Amino acid sequence: MSKFEFIMMFVSVVVAFAMSELLVGWGRLVRARERISKPFFMVGWSVWLLAVTNFHYLGFWEYGLVNFRTAAQMMLFLAAPIMLVLVTFVFTPEVRHYQKLDLEQHYFKIKNWFFVMVILFFLLARASDPLLPDYQETWFLRIVGTLMIVPSLAVLLFTKNKRVHYGVLFFNLFLLFWSSYSLNVRNL
Repeated sequence: MSKFEFIMMFVSVVVAFAMSELLVGWGRLVRARERISKPFFMVGWSVWLLAVTNFHYLGFWEYGLVNFRTAAQMMLFLAAPIMLVLVTFVFTPEVRHYQKLDLEQHYFKIKNWFFVMVILFFLLARASDPLLPDYQETWFLRIVGTLMIVPSLAVLLFTKNKRVHYGVLFFNLFLLFWSSYSLNVRNL
């Protein structure tokens, strides 16, 4: 087993924790659907988060070319997926038995934690990019998406205006779906 295969095994388990927390959260909400109200923000951002998780996982394959020599390099590579797990734990609401849950109220209660952690995730994901052999040629394309997403999310830290939150949500969903059809996956 190569170093990369060993690291990818660990990363796959970590990313699976993030995805399972998100999907199990959806399952709990579906089961409690009669007691749930105003799910729009939660549905939109959870679809976005699931897509970001998939994009991030696909991006790991580029690191197969990296010769990890130090523990610091491996920790830098692992930091973003670990943050992704924490993001899903913050985002997914706790559904108590027989309790009514206003998901919009939950969203606005956790929004600062959620968006700060998502911003940290994006910064950590970009921090390991210089390890890639083609970083000198591809750094601009790698940073453009982050420079579009991070400031839009940062705006949400300072407002509870629903229109702004919907606008940023739709902008980020559009950006993800557009990039999923226009960007090539490398090294698969």
